[in-house]
Amino acid sequence: MLTSLYIKNFILIDQLNLSFNDGFSVFTGETGAGKSIFIDAIGILCGDRLTASMVKNGSDKAVIEGTFEVDERLAALLREAGYDDDTLIVTREITREGKSITRVNQRSATVGFVRSCLSPFIDIHCQRDSQYLLNDKHHLGLLDRYSQDEKELNELNRLYKEYRTKKDRYDDLTNNEFSEVQLEMLRYQLKEISSLEPKPGEIEAIEETLKIARQKEKLQNTVEEIRELFAGDDGILSGLYSFNRLADRLNDFAPISENVSNIINSYYAINEDYETMMDYLQKDNYSLEDIDALNSRLYDLQRIRRKYNLSIEGLLARKQEIQQQLKEAENRDDILRELKKETDKAFEEYRKWAVKVSEIRRQKSLLLEKDILAQLKDLNLEKARFKVAFSESKPSSLGIDTVSFLISMNPGQPLKPLQDVASGGELSRLMLGLKTVFARLNGTRLIIFDEIDTGVSGYVAFNIGVKMHEISKSIQTFCVTHLAMVASHGDHHYRISKSQKDDDTVTEVQELDEFARISELAVLSSSNTSETALAASRELLIKARESHHEGN
Repeated sequence: MLTSLYIKNFILIDQLNLSFNDGFSVFTGETGAGKSIFIDAIGILCGDRLTASMVKNGSDKAVIEGTFEVDERLAALLREAGYDDDTLIVTREITREGKSITRVNQRSATVGFVRSCLSPFIDIHCQRDSQYLLNDKHHLGLLDRYSQDEKELNELNRLYKEYRTKKDRYDDLTNNEFSEVQLEMLRYQLKEISSLEPKPGEIEAIEETLKIARQKEKLQNTVEEIRELFAGDDGILSGLYSFNRLADRLNDFAPISENVSNIINSYYAINEDYETMMDYLQKDNYSLEDIDALNSRLYDLQRIRRKYNLSIEGLLARKQEIQQQLKEAENRDDILRELKKETDKAFEEYRKWAVKVSEIRRQKSLLLEKDILAQLKDLNLEKARFKVAFSESKPSSLGIDTVSFLISMNPGQPLKPLQDVASGGELSRLMLGLKTVFARLNGTRLIIFDEIDTGVSGYVAFNIGVKMHEISKSIQTFCVTHLAMVASHGDHHYRISKSQKDDDTVTEVQELDEFARISELAVLSSSNTSETALAASRELLIKARESHHEGN
């Protein structure tokens, strides 16, 4: 998922520009070389706090930029926020003065948005991890994702919502009995609203009618003048009509016959246009009584609207609500009995389905226990016991189960919650085993292990490397390690080193070729590059690669 990383003037890092591939990448280096700084930089890309103290001495600002591949879920988040969705480039900058800038695809963004984009997809795991796997409030969700019974869970959620709707209505009616005074008030409000019989859009219609009436009133004198001009005793139409009666006397004069015909036709055309115009200007004329009635109606509607602080549509909804409240009050006992039956029936249906889902979970939990124990056995924890513990919870949309993961690392020890496991080395292996099972189900795209192999060695360390490589087949995996047994499993190997330049300490990261990698493994395992150490490293590398093929 992370394809490139650019870091400039960040703590001890002068400048880095790295490209990454899928698979398993390991990062090694001497103590104090800055391996944690490299991981911190990725954490800051994911939304961790960036402070002015992280700016390298002598520099004005620090810059961290990462480029990530985008899958369908991440693309949807970017599109919804208005960003380009073909890739994700996150840039974090901070100046020596503490002024910070966050960008997504070269546009300003909030740290919260960056966190929402990357937190679900990137898992940075330290030796004492306290994230979702240790928190038992997440264990039910983890079991459900492992079980992948989405259809049953959706139906459970639907039945619970249906039950809660009926239960809430029953509780409201039970706990909210109206007094006689309240009932009288409701009856008064119903009568007041009903007596007006308001209609949707009525106020707007009246206002428009009054507006047109006012406009026509202003034109009344003009209309009379137009009528006199066209239809008066000496008006245009009277004159043209008189001409029509005289036109027969001009039939013998051919040169002007067309002109005569045009004047006759114009009479009919002008008369038709005049009548159309007057019909419009005189249509829907309102008397003073009509105008008064409309104003009175408008006043009443606006008064009641202001009184209840509701629109006409809101008043009609309030009327229906009052009618329902009065109906429930008058028939309260009967309605409560019916609601109780409906609520009990809905709960019974929900309960049956919740029991069914619980049975499925218990069956799938046995498979999960077996799966995790197999992972722990590979990590030399063959004496460990893992148990998915069930207890009944208050009914919810998730059912009636409370789930907690319990572990016992050694014979004779009781099963305990995961967070109570004391040994750091054992906890690291437990977490690695769990993540081998759960990381893919959680949608993780990049998982980073930061020296979780502390306290182990030999065969156990080698198997930790095997497990990490197994995870990397479906999830891009980074591991910071000091063990050659783990580092030998990497598909890509980077060395983090520290050097002095002009009285300045600088951290560098370099991807190793095959020869340099064998030398690095020799230094990790034997602290030297003798022929014996180099030969042992070649053997270790061959053994690691063979173990990957055996696992296929």
